[in-house]
Amino acid sequence: MLWLIPSTGRLGFSLASESLFESPRTLSTAFTANYVHVGGRHLFDNLLNFWITLFGIYPLVAIAGWHREFRVATVVYLLVAPFIIAWITLLTLGPLTDKPSVGFSGITAAFLGFLPVVLAAAASEVTDDTVDTALAVVPFLCSLAIVFAVPSVPYFPVRPLAAAGLGVSGVVVGGVLWQRQPSHRLDQYNRQLEPDYRLAFLIGSTVFVFGIAGALVVVRPGTNVWGHLAGYLVGFSVPYFAFVVWPRVRQRVRK
Repeated sequence: MLWLIPSTGRLGFSLASESLFESPRTLSTAFTANYVHVGGRHLFDNLLNFWITLFGIYPLVAIAGWHREFRVATVVYLLVAPFIIAWITLLTLGPLTDKPSVGFSGITAAFLGFLPVVLAAAASEVTDDTVDTALAVVPFLCSLAIVFAVPSVPYFPVRPLAAAGLGVSGVVVGGVLWQRQPSHRLDQYNRQLEPDYRLAFLIGSTVFVFGIAGALVVVRPGTNVWGHLAGYLVGFSVPYFAFVVWPRVRQRVRK
């Protein structure tokens, strides 16, 4: 609907800004820029990516029983994530160009960050908590390692040390958490898993892998990879810390 309204160019976020709080207009356009597009093709591409991402999320939300968690995360992604995306973009790129930045792809990346968490939550549900939902951090860390190890655009340089640190951290954390899993019980659950559940896990995993590639690795020149990364970080952090880490901390405090 916004795309049909004329003169939406003024709603774009200027990458020439020095700070998110430089002016009231800078702060307001940090939000509005996420909901306007430069043309029909741009709008279609973003809506398609958004739809595919949700196509992977919805069945897993149903399996995990995460309806409330998904609604809360969605509100944060739509209302708060735009400001964080703009802030990290300015922090990493600095004043760059007067050309406005627009598009919904950063928020789609936030929903992509929700995927590994709900995948783990759904796996935990179908295995009677044998799979620890905390394992969601493993594909998250490993995906970040790949992003920092593989060249994408010139203004997102390869960072070998960061990639190695994230990769090693993912393997170590995964090994520690996996030691708690009785492998014979997982084999039993796997044999008993219904075909529609298998399909949901396959779709969710596929969307996650190709979503990371399309948003953060194999991108077009001019793509705001830092903005996508910011959205992905927010997208993972909100459900992981709010619905996985915090309940455990609260439970231990009560004990």
